[in-house]
Amino acid sequence: EYHEKADIQKIAADWCSEWIESDCSGLHGLELGAGTGLFTKHLALRGYESLRATDQAERMIDQGRKRLPMVAWDELDAWRCESNPVDRVYACSLLQWAETPLEVLKNWGNALAPGGRVLACLFVEGSLREFVEGRPDFSALSWRSEAVWLDFFLEAGFEVLRNETRLDVISYGSAREALRVIHDVGAIEARRMGTGELRRLLDDCDSRSPDRFGLSWKAFRIECVKR
Repeated sequence: EYHEKADIQKIAADWCSEWIESDCSGLHGLELGAGTGLFTKHLALRGYESLRATDQAERMIDQGRKRLPMVAWDELDAWRCESNPVDRVYACSLLQWAETPLEVLKNWGNALAPGGRVLACLFVEGSLREFVEGRPDFSALSWRSEAVWLDFFLEAGFEVLRNETRLDVISYGSAREALRVIHDVGAIEARRMGTGELRRLLDDCDSRSPDRFGLSWKAFRIECVKR
């Protein structure tokens, strides 16, 4: 159900694609956490010498290959990023899941040829604000600010070329509907709240927004070059 329900991921992919070079002929590109190809479809139009879209989930790769058969699809652990040197590394809606971001970014740097670049878009502090402000334990993630992420990139040996944030609020019929969408796109881990606690949280959210429930997502796009 991911491809049909990943509304905010589609927005992030379209936004991040604005920073892809218009002509990538002669370049070797690697996309990490490509999923079903929401961002890949933008890369596929840029004329790379070679383009490899990767994910760890076989079913995601199968879906991506069906939608974009002209792209080379492969299974790869984005955190280890064991790859021959490439000119460009791309990752959209992925990096916020990294438990050890600095180590991951150093691995990405190792996969780049001299002068290679990373273009990434991730969700940062401010996302799921309506759920997290009252109950920080609602989220499986420790949301980091864009300033913290900038420090990670710099410490990993990158020069930041540009960065930007945007805030989107997605409207749902209720807090329960919003939570169901999060669940259906797979952004879920082990239960962190009891059933009764979760029900009270959802009821409280709906009492504050009786007509429509708006859920915030704050995205951060960044382009860096390997020093």
